[in-house]
Amino acid sequence: MEQKRYESDMTPKEKRELERKKLKQMTAGQKLEYIWAYYKPHMAVALGIILLIVFIGQMIYRSQFDTVFYAAIINGTAGDGEVLAEDFKNYTGDTDKYHEYTIDNSMYLMKDQEDYQMVMKLSTIIGAQQVDVLIAPEYKFQEYVEQDGFYPMSELLTDKQQEAYKDDLTGYGLHVGDSKVLQSFGVDEDSYMGVLVYSDHLDEAKSFITYIMGDGNTPDENEGGQK
Repeated sequence: MEQKRYESDMTPKEKRELERKKLKQMTAGQKLEYIWAYYKPHMAVALGIILLIVFIGQMIYRSQFDTVFYAAIINGTAGDGEVLAEDFKNYTGDTDKYHEYTIDNSMYLMKDQEDYQMVMKLSTIIGAQQVDVLIAPEYKFQEYVEQDGFYPMSELLTDKQQEAYKDDLTGYGLHVGDSKVLQSFGVDEDSYMGVLVYSDHLDEAKSFITYIMGDGNTPDENEGGQK
């Protein structure tokens, strides 16, 4: 107890000198153990501060980005979604580095043999109103048609487009099984594309339709893409 009282009365300089003498009398292993025990709280605090700074920095950085388009492609796992998203962004003429375009082609579903996790993921992102455009096999597409999940195509397409797409056009979607853009993704031949009713990015969704259907028109001519 006296030693502790004596040390508590020391000046910072005297305490440092005492620590130096203690270390001098220790073996290498004892020194490491002593330093670790002595400085562990300080290192924990420092590490916590660093992690907090990194976390805040990441939050600030991510807050600058804005997702302006999100498409989910079911059974299109053979392709590269990031490459397609970047190509579509270039197609729209959007040069804003903080605008994010997402093509999620990670989900694979088979009728009567659906993977529970895949079904839950699709239900979650659609329920959270993240998805603007859905490309899916006919059976899955029809499920959302029956739930009034899509915009009528007549509200999205011009008369010229409806005429151009008439062979693939339905009330709420477009048959895209023969799309050249999607061929590398291995989508099902009976796949359909629709725009979700809650989409806040209708310009981008319209532009994506022309991008996938490949009718040769530019985004501006079809009232889509970034202005």
